[in-house]
Amino acid sequence: MEVFKTYKQRGEWVELLFMTRAAKRGYVVSKPWGDSARYDVGIEQDGRFKRVQVKGTDCREGNNYSCLLASSKLKAYTTKQIDYFAIYLLREDIWYIFPAKRLMGQNVVVLSPHREGSVHERYKEAWKLLDSRKRASGRAAETAASKGPRKRRRTDHNGAAGDRPSE
Repeated sequence: MEVFKTYKQRGEWVELLFMTRAAKRGYVVSKPWGDSARYDVGIEQDGRFKRVQVKGTDCREGNNYSCLLASSKLKAYTTKQIDYFAIYLLREDIWYIFPAKRLMGQNVVVLSPHREGSVHERYKEAWKLLDSRKRASGRAAETAASKGPRKRRRTDHNGAAGDRPSE
C-alpha cells in the first residue's frame, strides 16, 4: 500500500486516481482551482457537467469499510454543492459511485465490497451512473423506435380507454 505523510496527501492522490480513471472512460475532467469549492473534481460528457466529491478510506471493521461523508471541518454536503460521491476503498482497489442525493443526511457510509446483496452493491464500480442523461435518453429513444409503432388503445365514445362493449 502507498505511504503518505498526511491524509491531505492521500486525499490528493485519490483525487488523481479518480481523474485518471474517469478520463480513461472518456470523461473530460477538470479540477477546481484552490480549496474553496465543495466538490473535488468536475467531469463533463456530452455538454453535461457534474460535480464529484471524492473520498478514500482504509477504515476497515471486519469485512466492512466506513467512510466519513462530511468535509474535514465536519460540514455536511448538499445536493446544491455536489452531484456525486466517488468513494475509493484503498485496500481493495474498488470504487463506489453514488448519486449525492442517495447519501444526503448521512455522516458515514458503511460499504461491504465482498458481501453479495449488500445494500450498496449496486453502486460498486457504477461508473455508468456518471453517463450523461442525453446519451442515456437517446439510447432509450432508439430502443423504443426499434420496437416499432405502439398499438393504440380503443376508446369509447366518451374517450375512456378500454374494450368496446360487444354490439
